[in-house]
Amino acid sequence: MTGSSCPACGIAMPTSIVTQCAKCIQTPLSFDCCLSAFVFSYPVNHIIQRIKYNQGTELISPLIPFLTNVLIDYYCARPWPEAIIPTPLHKKRMRSRGYNQSLLLAKAIHQALPINSACHLEEKSIYKHKETASQQNLPASARRKNIKGAFCVKNTIPFRHVAIVDDVVTTSETVSEISRVLKKTGVEQVDIWCLARTPRDNLIG
Repeated sequence: MTGSSCPACGIAMPTSIVTQCAKCIQTPLSFDCCLSAFVFSYPVNHIIQRIKYNQGTELISPLIPFLTNVLIDYYCARPWPEAIIPTPLHKKRMRSRGYNQSLLLAKAIHQALPINSACHLEEKSIYKHKETASQQNLPASARRKNIKGAFCVKNTIPFRHVAIVDDVVTTSETVSEISRVLKKTGVEQVDIWCLARTPRDNLIG
């Protein structure tokens, strides 16, 4: 599990900190916090790769309690998001893969959350209309350009506080772009929920 991490970007830190890390202070994020169960390293990275690319969706269930425990601890003194929004796939990627692992993850989280969370699962409020190259194969410097303008909101979202669900957050460009789109529609707070967060030292340039 991640242990100590920056309260904004969610990247694991060597010691416990109260304020944001230096990078988040210098460059404010478009989302408000990032909560993860694990650092994206062995063996979790192999498990997530199997979920994402090798039909290993049965591996989602054993990981859910680790993430829900993080969420319950974080929101024990904070208001829960009103809605959970899975990161969408482009229709071509959806057809080739056969499933959206972020949607499956969001559904599993939604079922596992305590009843007092009262989070609504919002499956179709945002979609990916622009086909993009895989972020995994791009250097960090190219990811923002690749994902820019890729997402659209279908209808007005009647929520002011939402959580975006993704399997892994690396440079955070995908969830940042979704957050920017959501906030343009009137959403005030966007939290990120993910299984794993990539350590800053492992981000490629």
